[in-house]
Amino acid sequence: MSPLSGSAPIHPRWSEHHRPVASGSHTGRCTITRPGTGEGTEDPDGTWHPPAPTTVYTGPCRITAPSPSNIVVVGEQQTAVASYEVAIEWDAAEVLERDLITMDEAPDPAIVGKQLIVTDIRYATERFERVLKAKINLSEPEA
Repeated sequence: MSPLSGSAPIHPRWSEHHRPVASGSHTGRCTITRPGTGEGTEDPDGTWHPPAPTTVYTGPCRITAPSPSNIVVVGEQQTAVASYEVAIEWDAAEVLERDLITMDEAPDPAIVGKQLIVTDIRYATERFERVLKAKINLSEPEA
């Protein structure tokens, strides 16, 4: 029940009004891709190439500092794995778990070029931006 008859506690254009504020906090740029489907191709010398990925999003984003890390063993080494929060434009195309995020630009140069894998998508009834949870992609080849 509304507090006043005929009124709603949240204005119908609440999200629309606040989206520019959220967009203004997107201080980086990223590209989100989805691994390709199909069988891939093979060169005459037998070199296999996976199917080309599909680009889902390229544009402004914000990545926030990771929550506390968990220690996991990867390749017989202890590795800290943290969960990052990545925000993109509210009306971006659908992003799915396991999509890959590559940081193209960021105020922190240490994150530029890093690849993260989407682990969760946050859904809400009010949306100023699309919020994703992601972890550094540990299967990413070393540069």
